[in-house]
Amino acid sequence: MIKNPHLFFRGTVRVRYTDDNGGEKTRYVYLVQRRRQTGEPLVTLRMPGGENRQVQVDFLYPPDSTPPQVVTVRTEG
Repeated sequence: MIKNPHLFFRGTVRVRYTDDNGGEKTRYVYLVQRRRQTGEPLVTLRMPGGENRQVQVDFLYPPDSTPPQVVTVRTEG
C-alpha cells in the first residue's frame, strides 16, 4: 500500500564538488520530491569555457524510498 501516492522521492543526497574558489565541498541535502515537481539546484558553479570540474552526487536511500528517475545537469550562458 502506498502511503502518499504523490510523494515520489524522500531521502538524503550527498553532493561533492570543487567550489568556485578551488575548495573541496561536501553537502548533504534532505529532499522531499513530489510527482511532477521541479527540484531546486543542488549546486551552482560558475566556470569559464573549457574548464572541467568533477561533481559527485550520491543518493542515500532510506529503506522505504523510491529511487529518483532523473538527475539533470544544465549549463547556462
